Amino acid sequence: MNYETNFKPTEKHLSQLEKWLIDELNETGIGFYNNWNIITKSFDKNELVVLTENDFAIGFIIYNIYEVIIEIDIAELNPNYRNKGLGRKLIEDTLSEFKKNGMMVCELFCSPENSEPIWKSLGFQNFPDFPHDSKIRMFKPLVPSLKISEPNERNERIELWNMEPYLAERNNPEWTWNITFKKNSRELIKPIIHPAHYEWQLSWKTETDTKFKDKVKRYNSDRIEFGSFIVIKTLPN
Repeated sequence: MNYETNFKPTEKHLSQLEKWLIDELNETGIGFYNNWNIITKSFDKNELVVLTENDFAIGFIIYNIYEVIIEIDIAELNPNYRNKGLGRKLIEDTLSEFKKNGMMVCELFCSPENSEPIWKSLGFQNFPDFPHDSKIRMFKPLVPSLKISEPNERNERIELWNMEPYLAERNNPEWTWNITFKKNSRELIKPIIHPAHYEWQLSWKTETDTKFKDKVKRYNSDRIEFGSFIVIKTLPN
């Protein structure tokens, strides 16, 4: 069979999706046909990716782009084609394409919630708990990123608390990244990419000095806050 991931689907593909989504709803009482208005709007905005078998649409992804973030809104595969590795192909092809276009991280809400193990098998991680957010949120960096490390006072480092500054003063940081730079540069060898609430405390320290210590949203040396993430690629001198 000839399976292809198509980033410019046609009206014909949209009609094919509608047919089997209606069939799925009628047969099982579940599925994403109730979101058809979202699907058609995404098609109009060119935010729809489809997986085809011999040019027949058997799966699709609805997405949104926020600067360096791609958010998957809906991912669905025709029930007759599940458990064959085709969903993985659709996701991996989509993320690979957006990585080429400069996206650095993908996020999503698990819907339905029982899809969480599937996303984990594709390399997604759970978000830390955000205030007033009970949904299962997951993310996956699309580029190699700096790993979390043990604090080392001899290193320049970024520290992040999962709480506001008035609470953080009495607690150790939840996450620390010891930083290394490219030669003769202030560009990090690997960027820091991590979920962060804008009210949480962030610090930037050197061996001898604290350069910044305040809420994420108040960091103003450079742009690091993107949606629900910090993305740090460079640091000033």
